[in-house]
Amino acid sequence: MSSSSSPSRDPRSGSSRGLALLEKHAAIARLQAEFLAELAEFDAGGEFVADNQVTAQAWLRHHARMDALDARRAVTAARALRDLPRTAAALAAGEVSVRHVDELAAGHTLLGPHVMLEAEDTLLPLAKAAAPADVRTGVARIEEAVGADESREEKAQRIHDSRYLLLSTGMDGTVLITGRLDRAHGMLVQKAIRAGSRPNPEPGQTVDPRTAAQRQADALVEIVQTHLGSQPGVTSLRLDTTLVVDLPTLRDELDPGDGHTGISAILGTAFTAAELRYLTCTADVSVLLTATLSPHATKPEQDPEVRSAPGVPLALGRETRLATRAQLKALWVRDGGCIAPGCRNRRVQAHHVQHWSQGGATDLSNMCLLCSRHHHLLHQGGWQLEPDPDRPGRFRWRPPDGGPPVPATHASDRNPGTTTGLW
Repeated sequence: MSSSSSPSRDPRSGSSRGLALLEKHAAIARLQAEFLAELAEFDAGGEFVADNQVTAQAWLRHHARMDALDARRAVTAARALRDLPRTAAALAAGEVSVRHVDELAAGHTLLGPHVMLEAEDTLLPLAKAAAPADVRTGVARIEEAVGADESREEKAQRIHDSRYLLLSTGMDGTVLITGRLDRAHGMLVQKAIRAGSRPNPEPGQTVDPRTAAQRQADALVEIVQTHLGSQPGVTSLRLDTTLVVDLPTLRDELDPGDGHTGISAILGTAFTAAELRYLTCTADVSVLLTATLSPHATKPEQDPEVRSAPGVPLALGRETRLATRAQLKALWVRDGGCIAPGCRNRRVQAHHVQHWSQGGATDLSNMCLLCSRHHHLLHQGGWQLEPDPDRPGRFRWRPPDGGPPVPATHASDRNPGTTTGLW
């Protein structure tokens, strides 16, 4: 890209390194344009289904290892560029960055494709000359202008339709919250949170050590707890938690030299002794006793510890078709949700890998958790589930095109820092 083609370049700059940086910045934009154009076609054609994913966003999360927010932004931008060809051309020419496109895509979602196509005449020159934050301001001003030509009902409906709440989970287990509400509901939420976020010093202290942001986060949690406690059928605010304990831990036989702490895992997440004490004080804890395979055993039935382990039987054979509550709890411990790679759906059902009608047993070794969408893909899309020979007690997916099998995602895969296994 020549120096005359970049509006952001200072012609008085004599730094060759600065010119090189601007060239690379423009090259990144051009590559992003190619990526988003391909993503738009990939999304529109539903090609993500061939990789056993339910949306393009889920495909990006799994295969590109994107955070949920970044994947959502990419798909939103790709869809917007289909309706904004001049913006797509500007990105391909390196005249705007992908962050400018993110702000224009947000306007596309907020204002609708028809209004945004007209607003492109104003916003695109602004994007070429100013920062993304200025484009965001421009979108807000156009929204005000559009609102002036709308009836009160039309404006309220448009703003209401733009609402969203996105919860994404970080690698450390934290939950990130982003969203948008209309003015009335936003003020209601603000009032509730601010009412519960006033400084409240600890006993014996005169100053609350929490920041304002921390107090608001605590207030939101308290609001949720209060709401749950007022709902019919909810008898306790305490978490319903499963404590997974293996026999060596129960017998206090763990070797401190092997890295184990003796603290068991709760639904696939490891906790410190202090955290575990807090959870057992504030949660309704039920115990799931498991056995640990010996180093030479590849199947549960080969290990005498498994055969003699006390607790609720987890294998029912052919006596019943539906999984029991104990089995469902055990499946949650092992799978942690739908076992399709990249799927985060927790609305799942127990699936027989070898179908019941074909002789499959209602045993954990023959069951897994699937969401309805991936259950459908398994039956209608030609995919197959089979035991993973490299990971005893877990499964892998075999694609319909005869390609290499793909490991299923179990709880230990979602929480790679934990070591507790169901078997």
